[in-house]
Amino acid sequence: MDKREQIKEWFDAPKPDYPSIGLVLCIVGIIIGVFIILISNAKVVGIIILPVAVGLFLLPYMAYKKAKKRYEARPSDSQMDSWLFEDFQEIIENNPLPKLGLDKSELVSESLLVPGPVFWVVPGFNSNEIIRRIGSDGFFRYSIWTLQIFVFTENFLGSYKCYYNWLRNTVINESTNEFFYKDVVSVKTDTESTAHTLMNGERLEKAQSFQLNLSGDSVKIIIDDTSLKTSSEMTSKVDKVVQSIRTMIRQKKS
Repeated sequence: MDKREQIKEWFDAPKPDYPSIGLVLCIVGIIIGVFIILISNAKVVGIIILPVAVGLFLLPYMAYKKAKKRYEARPSDSQMDSWLFEDFQEIIENNPLPKLGLDKSELVSESLLVPGPVFWVVPGFNSNEIIRRIGSDGFFRYSIWTLQIFVFTENFLGSYKCYYNWLRNTVINESTNEFFYKDVVSVKTDTESTAHTLMNGERLEKAQSFQLNLSGDSVKIIIDDTSLKTSSEMTSKVDKVVQSIRTMIRQKKS
C-alpha cells in the first residue's frame, strides 16, 4: 500500500475481539460430545457434536487472526504523526504564496501553521470521511483539519486558511487575507464558546482556540478540547506559533 492507503487503513482497520464466546461454546460442545460418547448409546451423535464444537471456535478464530494481522500491520502512531506534519509542510510550501500573490523572496520569516482538528459537518466534505480514531497513546488522530497559515512580509501579515482532507490529501474552502502589523491587537490561546455538534452527537460548547485579534476583525481556530483530545505535541506547536507571532509583531511595531 502507498502512504495514502496506509493512512486510510489506520482509520479503517477494525480492532478485532478475541472469539471468547466461540471458545466457551467449543469447550461446552466438546464436554457434551465426550459425555455422550462415553455414557450414551447415541455415540454417533457425540461424534458429530465434536467437530461442530471445534468449528464453533475455529472459524471465528481464523477470522480473528486475519483481522488481528490487518490491525497490527497499520502504521504506528508516531509514523502517522510524522506523515501528518509532512503533509502539512507540503501545504505550507505550496499553497499560501500563490493564493496571496506573493513570491518567496518577499518573506522575512518562516511561515507558521495553526492546525485545528475538525469533527463536525463541513460543507464540501463527505460526512463518511469526517472521522477520528484514538491512538495507543490515548490521543485522537483526525482525518479533517482546519489549517491557518501565516506568512510574514516586510509590510503586512498574510493569512491563508483552508480545510484539509488528510485521507485524500486535498484542500477546500481556501481563503486569504492581509493584515497590517499595526492593526494586530493581540494573539493568544483562550477558551471560547462554540456551537458545534460532533459527529458522535456530542455538543462542543467550549473549546480552546487560537485567536489573532485585530482592529475590527479576528482570526480564530479551534485547536483542542477535552472532547477533541489532540496530542500535547500539537498544542505545544500552537503555543510556539503564538510566541513567534508575538515576537514578530513586537519587532514590526517597534
